[in-house]
Parts: sequence; C-alpha cells; structure tokens
Amino acid sequence: MTFSEIVGMLLTWTPFLAEGFAWNILISLVAMVIGTMLGAVLARLRLSERKSLIRVGLVATELTRNVPTFVFLFYLAFLIPAEFEILGQIHPFPAWLKAALALSVAVIGFVSDNLFVAWRHWRNHDHAAALLFVPSWTMYLVIIVMASSTASVIGVSEIVSRCNVVIAAVGGDETMLWVYAYAIGYFLLFCFPVNWAMGRVKNRLRAHVGTRAKKDGERGEDLETDRRDFP
Repeated sequence: MTFSEIVGMLLTWTPFLAEGFAWNILISLVAMVIGTMLGAVLARLRLSERKSLIRVGLVATELTRNVPTFVFLFYLAFLIPAEFEILGQIHPFPAWLKAALALSVAVIGFVSDNLFVAWRHWRNHDHAAALLFVPSWTMYLVIIVMASSTASVIGVSEIVSRCNVVIAAVGGDETMLWVYAYAIGYFLLFCFPVNWAMGRVKNRLRAHVGTRAKKDGERGEDLETDRRDFP
C-alpha cells in the first residue's frame, strides 16, 4: 500500500477506532470513581483513633497494592457470570464493567495512600500540600487509561480490540504497524496534555508549599530570637 492509501484507510476507520477509544475512557473513569470511593473509605479508617480500624485500613490497602490487575481481570471475567436473572428477567453483566472493577483495585491502594496524606495535611491547615492530591489523582487517571487496553483480552471492544478488527478486515502485515501506531496516537493526544497540565499544577503547589515552609521556619527563628532577647 502507498502512503496515501494508508492515510485513506486510517481515515475511513477513524470513527470506528475513536468509538473504541471512548470505551477506554469510560472504563478508566468508572475505575477511578469506584477506586476513589473505596480508597477514601480505607484512608478514613487509617485516620481513625481506634487501632483495630487503622489495622483494617492498612491491611486492605496492602492487599490492593499487591493484587496483579491483569490476573484479577481474568479472575473477574470467570467469577462474575455474563448475565444475572432478577425477578424473572435476564440482565447482562457487561465485560467493560468487569475491566473497570479490575482496574479499580490499583486505584483503591493509590487513593488510600495519597488521600490519607492529603487529609493529614488538611487537618494541619496545610491546604496547598493537601491539594497536591488533585493533580496526582488526575495523573493516575492517565496511567489507568493506558492500562485500560488490557480489557481487550476479555472481549471488550476498546481501541486495541478494534485495531485487530481493522487489521483483519484490511489484510496485509504492512498495515499492522500503521494501525497500531495510529492507536498509540490516541493515547498520546489524551495523556500528554493531561500529564503536562497536571505537572505544572503540581509544581506550583509544591512551590507554594515550599514558600510556606520557609516562612514558617523564618517565623520560628524570629520567635526564638525574641525569646532570647526577652529579659
């Protein structure tokens, strides 16, 4: 195929591939929402005054850190049936939701650790340090978006799965690299701007935290000097 033919082929399949990438985004957002809610519960337990609750939060967080997401994806695919019967009606359990649940495990551990630290900063009135959680959370979303391509192994029609459909339909090994490179472009166009923007936000918040820490240190030195000068 000539270069112009390859470009024409990619443009023809663009709506199909773009719809697949929309599934990647949906899976990632649902995983982040589920993981954030459950991770917030664990972070709250770790801030409890009861040692038993703290221990539960720590153990659960440790488990989520060490569960391999890819293996858990297969586990859920076989554990959760494809459909449920409720009040005599059959309701399907979509594969994309299984993928979101699997990816949410990693999010739970991330949120538990980072939100725990953020809440401690907030309690100490160090709001800038606490707000560092926001860009960190958004940058972790980027990681989950990239990991969402694993959903193709359980039959989710996301962008990688659709790339295989395009390659099979068009035929020819020479198209394979172009189709996958085109799919990579979707991830780059989404992930790079988000990472860049959140990196700038993070640096500004860190600079604010550093400035406040410096001022607090100078204030402490001045107070110590006043105490020494006081008769």
